[in-house]
Amino acid sequence: MPDFLLSCDWGTSSFRLRLVDAYDNRVVGEVLSDKGASCMYNVWQAGNIPEVTSIEKFYFKELQKSIHVLENQSSFDLRGIPVIISGMASSVIGIREVPYASLPFALDGSEARVEYIPPSNGFPYKIYLISGVSSSADVMRGEETQIVGLASIYKDIYEAEDTVCILPGTHSKHIRLHKKTITDFRTYITGELFNVMAHHSMLKDAVSDKESSAALNESQMNSFCRGINGAKRSNLLHTLFTVRINQLFKLLEKEENLYYLSGLLIGTELSEVSENIGGRIVLCSGSNVYDLYKLAIQGMDMQSRTELVGAEIMDKVVIQGHIAILKHQ
Repeated sequence: MPDFLLSCDWGTSSFRLRLVDAYDNRVVGEVLSDKGASCMYNVWQAGNIPEVTSIEKFYFKELQKSIHVLENQSSFDLRGIPVIISGMASSVIGIREVPYASLPFALDGSEARVEYIPPSNGFPYKIYLISGVSSSADVMRGEETQIVGLASIYKDIYEAEDTVCILPGTHSKHIRLHKKTITDFRTYITGELFNVMAHHSMLKDAVSDKESSAALNESQMNSFCRGINGAKRSNLLHTLFTVRINQLFKLLEKEENLYYLSGLLIGTELSEVSENIGGRIVLCSGSNVYDLYKLAIQGMDMQSRTELVGAEIMDKVVIQGHIAILKHQ
């Protein structure tokens, strides 16, 4: 295991590179940007970069810039330090496409699919490019590394039986764990559907055009819980129209109606977990909708079997996942 590593989380819409002391997992320096894989791919496709002939070289050029920033931050010469990358960089829009690992997937990271890219004249760093995981009906890239990292922090999660880890977000993941393995997972496009309904559908005039950045007031909270209850009682294709009814009959103000819509969608997402009466739930932070998921879990009477993982822990799990996976390379 090297003394230092460059831990890179390259998501669809964001980029994060951290210089890490592998001895104590201390972050020595960090670079954040909105140059996620989607942005990178679109810029490369536009072709306004004549000095770059391949998407791989384009990614390496951007990565090199961020490494130079870290060198200036830390006053370290980072040549020779390995770069471990997870997320969308291993996808068809990334550095290079790496085939998915398959289920069941060991929580110690030993079954991760990793492609080694040796140093070159243009990019003098070793790269370990971590792929995602696929089931017969779903895929993920990046979340598996987070769960490996989370399991390395919590022994009870590593050895869990009948547990679902929920990672809220634009595309929420419900990842099922059983006896040191990921056995299944499902993706829910809850956040994306919320955005479509609130800004691009017939419902857009029935809701406020933005969520409040402050804590929910009582009326917003009540509206959200009303949406949760609505999700329990009826088919989503019908309950979505009740957002319009709330406006027509002046049952809710537009801002309240926005949270009612959010409650309908999150409640629908969580309904399947709710039906698994005995199963344990681990709700992971790291998303701006984390508090809404906590409220939904309370409203659906699941709090007694739910463990909450805070933002300070989720901030570390990618690094921990990278270290665990690198140990097997």
